[in-house]
Amino acid sequence: MPQISTLVSVLAVLPLILAQGSPPSLPAKGENGEIGGIFGMGQMRAPPKLGGPGLTAQGPEFPKPGPRTTNGGSGPYKAAFSLDPSLLNHTIYAPKAAPPASVKLPVLVFGNGGCMNTGTMFEDFLTEIASYGYLVIANGPPGRNSSTSGSGATNPLAGLMSAMGAGQSRPIQLTQSVDWVTKGGPDVTKYGNVDTAHIAAAGQSCGGLEAYSASYHDDRIKLTILFNSGVIAEEKTYLLKELKAPVGYFLGGPLDIAYPNGERDYPLLPAGLPAMKASLDTGHMGTYGSTGGGKFGKAAVAFLEWQFRGDARAKAKFTDPASEGSLVKDNWNVTTKGF
Repeated sequence: MPQISTLVSVLAVLPLILAQGSPPSLPAKGENGEIGGIFGMGQMRAPPKLGGPGLTAQGPEFPKPGPRTTNGGSGPYKAAFSLDPSLLNHTIYAPKAAPPASVKLPVLVFGNGGCMNTGTMFEDFLTEIASYGYLVIANGPPGRNSSTSGSGATNPLAGLMSAMGAGQSRPIQLTQSVDWVTKGGPDVTKYGNVDTAHIAAAGQSCGGLEAYSASYHDDRIKLTILFNSGVIAEEKTYLLKELKAPVGYFLGGPLDIAYPNGERDYPLLPAGLPAMKASLDTGHMGTYGSTGGGKFGKAAVAFLEWQFRGDARAKAKFTDPASEGSLVKDNWNVTTKGF
């Protein structure tokens, strides 16, 4: 009976037809053992798409070698980094003296460029953030060339150079940091009144992919921030639809190798999800190696103050080009949506 035979043939190939048209499956969690996690490079079918002429290309806003002072940050609470035996393989940045109990310390967990496992690759930048009353936890122990104070001429790329050979971190280290602060034991509370209702996952370059992966399906993380970063493997951009917390991008302009990736990710975020994109013509390495993390340090603090403390002046720096201290006046290009 030819009709039955034809029907059997169609039913046999139907699963294959449906599989070809079905969306990729969603991983259960962000850690999958690969560099950068589920948003990382993974098993790519094509070479990664990277823009710009190179990792260390320098735009007009890149800091020049010169005086640099690591002075505990410009905020009201001088900060420093330390090791804590209750959270191994991490570096903690916090005010040197716990602020008054009335001051809540939001949390920033941070992945390093190259997914390097060294917590002082961005020492100046992270110290600056902590000095405004934040608990910052970076992946990896302190590097050998780190310092808590001092001044003098320095190479703005010194942080990158000092991280070479530090080994690889994993997104689960960001999750371990979140687990540690939400546990709320004495090892955490000694830093002050830690605000576990306001936790951000952030990272630079490959560390930004770790931040994406740590934020994935973890509702404890209320903000995701990528510095000079974006999905490299285009086949993984479908995962962006699963992000639930607001996202901020700080890019280094056309000379930044991750610039096209961050630019592509921004419009692919879920409809209605609040997001911000700012770009400064520095190249991929930003201004992290200058005093206080330079313009990237100032902008990051303002974004956190806006998002986690509702600071109206900080918000205006992003949304009102004419406001005092606006990013536009500092030569940033800024776009926001959903706020």
